Amino acid sequence: MKNIIIGTAGHIDHGKTTLIKALTGHDTDRLKEEKERGITIDLGFSFFELSNGDKVGIIDVPGHEKFLNNMLSGVVGMDFILFVVAADEGVMPQTVEHLNILNLVGIKNGIIVITKKDIVDEEMLELVVDDIKENFSNTFLENAPVVEVSSKTGDGIEKLKTMINEYSEKVVPRDDNKPFRLPVDRVFTLKGIGTVVTGTIIEGSVNLNDELSLYPYEMPAKVRNIQVHGVDVDRALAGQRAAINISSLSKSDIRRGDLLAEKDSVFRSNIIDVELKNLDDSIRTIKNGSKVHFFVGTKETVGAVILFGKKELNPGEMATAQIRFDEDISVKFGDRFIVRFYSPLETIGGGRILDPIARRHKTSSKTAIKSSITKSGDDFKDIIYEFIREKAISVEKNDLYKIFSMEISQLENILEQLVESGRIRCYEDNRKELYMTSENYGKIKNDVLSKVKEYHNRFNLKPGINKETLTSSISGEMDNSIFNKVLRDMENESLIEMQNEFIRLYGYSPELSDEQSSILGKVSMLLQEDDMIVKKENIKEIDRDLSILEYLQSDGVVSVISNEYVIKNEYIDTIKDKTSEYIQKNGTISVAEIRDLLKTNRNKAVIVLEYLDKIKFTKRVDNDRILW
Repeated sequence: MKNIIIGTAGHIDHGKTTLIKALTGHDTDRLKEEKERGITIDLGFSFFELSNGDKVGIIDVPGHEKFLNNMLSGVVGMDFILFVVAADEGVMPQTVEHLNILNLVGIKNGIIVITKKDIVDEEMLELVVDDIKENFSNTFLENAPVVEVSSKTGDGIEKLKTMINEYSEKVVPRDDNKPFRLPVDRVFTLKGIGTVVTGTIIEGSVNLNDELSLYPYEMPAKVRNIQVHGVDVDRALAGQRAAINISSLSKSDIRRGDLLAEKDSVFRSNIIDVELKNLDDSIRTIKNGSKVHFFVGTKETVGAVILFGKKELNPGEMATAQIRFDEDISVKFGDRFIVRFYSPLETIGGGRILDPIARRHKTSSKTAIKSSITKSGDDFKDIIYEFIREKAISVEKNDLYKIFSMEISQLENILEQLVESGRIRCYEDNRKELYMTSENYGKIKNDVLSKVKEYHNRFNLKPGINKETLTSSISGEMDNSIFNKVLRDMENESLIEMQNEFIRLYGYSPELSDEQSSILGKVSMLLQEDDMIVKKENIKEIDRDLSILEYLQSDGVVSVISNEYVIKNEYIDTIKDKTSEYIQKNGTISVAEIRDLLKTNRNKAVIVLEYLDKIKFTKRVDNDRILW
């Protein structure tokens, strides 16, 4: 048994609601205003069972242009369409707009139903059929069957039911192993029960007592009760319309457009990257920066369109773009959306989501890669590869799970295949699995080599580039642990050497210029001639930028023992030996005593003792020192 959602579409007053009543026996006009005005304002819902046992839910959408926003909320999760055209009017403006919308959101199948056949003659029916063929060409309904009915007399209804039965056989059951998602289309409170949300389960399944989240707010929501087709159930599946009683949230916490989903299964973001098409028959040009009304799932919001590599999108054209919102939304890769012109309200285009957690970037920087993702078609292995490549940094497995609609085992299988083929690399750290493409891995290695080589050329006497400096200039948003592992890989491959906080090319040793060699000779002579300790300012008279001093320091020749003084390392050992011998013989040593011992002045004697204290060779007790 399958669970199927059928939707209606068509111009106002073409008989959609009456047709559903004829099929199911239920009236979907539930609002007092709808009864009084005779038109469907909001979404209506009904259900019936086919002869083959399949359960069918029917969504009745409003046809009036004024209520098109409500219609857009209704197309979520539809398996196929009953597209209604009245025999006495034929194709009308909302007929065309509904058809465009259904094309854009990816509906693949449908039946064209000509209603009110009882009020026209055969000649008029033939004209309407011709009108439909002309307007429905090059759409998903181009070769759809056409059924003529009268909801009033019942003529053709049984034939339509038979056709629906046949179509249901072709419907592929939805995957209920994916993470649960239900876009909310209604929320209300029942006395003694509490808050209830309704919607079509587009993916996954939900069970009693499940702990869910309400997105984009990430508010916890526990399932207290579930109804499908008015009957209490323990579990509801993808493809079913469900009413879910949730605890911990009130009606004021929830609104149409929110998403009820498995915890930690989807992101919230106010920037997305998309594949966007301007309708063929649109009279509008989508310009870079244009504000649009954006519809996805049951959500309606306003966003700004940023085109990649284009200034405008003309009718019939398709491009990759970014849409930036003033509020967060929660969507996944591949979700279909509609955009309407900001003012006046007109449907102008739509497409699918490529990156639900995009970042701001230049309008031309992502064109090629985003195009690669769109060209990957439905091959998720290629799509996931291109997505990881587009990030140019490491991507966590759990993040991929939130972005793509698939069960975790399917994702893990795809990642394993990509690793085995050598297209991506996996690093594990702190219970996280992170992935990057081998291509980006190679680019990072080349960037490291380039940066280190450039640093050697600019600062040939320095031991290497500071690791922190290198990390900030290359890794960007990459996980630091991943970058460290790349560096260790490079060290193991004898491409670089890492010593303390410095990184240098493998086998690198400084080569002094003639001028630097001359300065080194003079500094060495100064260090040799002075009484062990030399002032930095004296060295700076010879070595203006102190680059030679840094070179000697990194080479282990000298140590800087204070802000002002430098000493040769061989003298430090001599000082330690003399000081240790003196203290062992006399118990302590004072400033005056070490001054005489080293044959230096009091100022330098103080500097030496403070340095010995700092390296924990001696310890100060009152005005004297003892061994540590």
